[in-house]
Amino acid sequence: MLNITNEQFDRVRSLSLSLAGIQLSERHRELLVSRCRRLKIEDPASLNELLGAAEKGDGPARQRLIGLFTTSHTGFFRNPGHFAIASDHALRAIHKRGRARLWSAAAATGEEPYALASALIDAALRDDPPVTILATDINSQVLEFAKRGEYSEVSLRSLDTGQRARFFSESSGSGNWRISRTAGRLIEFRELNLNSEIWPVDGPFDVVLCRNLLMYLDTHHRHLVLQRMASLIAPDGLLILDPAEHLGKSSHLFGSGSNGVYPRHTAQQGGSGTIRIRHWKE
Repeated sequence: MLNITNEQFDRVRSLSLSLAGIQLSERHRELLVSRCRRLKIEDPASLNELLGAAEKGDGPARQRLIGLFTTSHTGFFRNPGHFAIASDHALRAIHKRGRARLWSAAAATGEEPYALASALIDAALRDDPPVTILATDINSQVLEFAKRGEYSEVSLRSLDTGQRARFFSESSGSGNWRISRTAGRLIEFRELNLNSEIWPVDGPFDVVLCRNLLMYLDTHHRHLVLQRMASLIAPDGLLILDPAEHLGKSSHLFGSGSNGVYPRHTAQQGGSGTIRIRHWKE
């Protein structure tokens, strides 16, 4: 049975912070042990090998390690009011500019962007609304799952009968359900580490959903993420966080909000093009 030593735990914490901006504490040690078992890392030597490869910059090792300290638990229509707000705001953007762009910045296994796509289709009363949704995540493995768009019966339990019938079809022989092409074609999935120096992301976005992510970042990285996101949000755009999350010292970048929904501060300017911030790791 694996027992993570203090030295190994310190190395994991250092890599977590440098790779993803995630600050682990002692309470995460037991969680790491259980996730190591899930990834078939069952002895100290195997963990040392993985840590050594990640410290040397090995890409696959770093992606495997990211799976240890990131959380991919999500679901369809978590905080359902957020989807109604995002859809209404997107419709206003379409009325003003002819199109709307939205970003699901912690897409995980895809439930959030697919739910967003279905909400937009329902709100627009058409199967082909002029909308694009960028869905990103740090974990390439969960993004591959998201791209397949196939979910178990348990995953769909939050959907009502009408939503399931409209946006899902049963996969032959698997017992799973597959998202419709109508919803799926609105979404582009892309791997993105918000701790990277360069974000290959073009703004502006009318709505950015960054829910259940900031709570895992240390204060420094949280502020930098919010600062960069603010530069990519349209002047009349929205940032949507989990209601339990807060803006901290980045509150001046946004107007006052409630239930996790914040308008971008009018003093900010929406950005476009690849963002380069060279002091990111200072």
